[in-house]
Amino acid sequence: MSALKLRRVDASAHAHAQAIQRWRRAGRDAGLEQMPQRRGYLRFRAQGEGGGWQGLIMAHDWLHHSIPTLQPLLRAECPLPSIVALFRAVPRPLLPDVDELGYRELCDIECVAPTRLPTYPLPWIATPRGRLWLQQLPTPGTACGPLEADAWLGDLPLRLTFVLGISHLSLASRLRLAQGDVLRINRLTRQCLLIQQCLGTFTLTQEGLRMQPTLADACPEETSGPGAQIDLGALPVRLEFVLATHATDLAMLAQISDGQLIPLPGDVARNIEVRANGKPVARGELVQLDGQLGVELLDVYRDRGDE
Repeated sequence: MSALKLRRVDASAHAHAQAIQRWRRAGRDAGLEQMPQRRGYLRFRAQGEGGGWQGLIMAHDWLHHSIPTLQPLLRAECPLPSIVALFRAVPRPLLPDVDELGYRELCDIECVAPTRLPTYPLPWIATPRGRLWLQQLPTPGTACGPLEADAWLGDLPLRLTFVLGISHLSLASRLRLAQGDVLRINRLTRQCLLIQQCLGTFTLTQEGLRMQPTLADACPEETSGPGAQIDLGALPVRLEFVLATHATDLAMLAQISDGQLIPLPGDVARNIEVRANGKPVARGELVQLDGQLGVELLDVYRDRGDE
């Protein structure tokens, strides 16, 4: 029996393509090319709050864009060591104007001989100080902005849990539990929880549950603090990757045995349904990524015009 053949996705090439798409969507000129093999490149490492990245830039291009009035005054080309010294002395030598390329400082600044330049295509982005080549991309961050009311995932189903109270029971007592026993609720909490975060307290009435402002002792340490505002955009979402569905009946289900083969459509690998909290949000292709299974999104079910 042959295994399902899946397309292999190179993690580095995929990261490069995704970065270029993000930059282009932001209105920036970007691409993927092999660097011209010539002298005069500066290589450096950028360190920031969200991680680091490594880049290269042409020294003379950087100087021309940084001080455009200097070029007509020079009788000869500015020596490369002088440009390197100036690059190190300037507090903010680069202005990438892209959030993910923000940095706190640049370090390990050096000139790179043509023989030490990468010989494979690299992503690049146009900046006010010249073309910036990325030899190492920053680690993608998690979106932390507030969730807009009309966001395309704003109607995901969420489960509220209403907890009346808690009691502590020893293992010996639990083993002696029997039908007809009455368990005492030692501490009334009346919490309304959303994924272990306390939204407030409630009062049980004949008509239903009446919500109340959060009390100081209503939310334990493992939940949010009293009166804290819940960041809906930061709540965890359960993703499910559905390979296929198969219609059957009870008679057929009773006949399923170990090793039985259930036929699937030939294009099943390209029709993986992605569900978020049970809601279908995307369709993708099953691929291999660094020895693991992954799903490359082919269609994301956004609202029209929602970016």
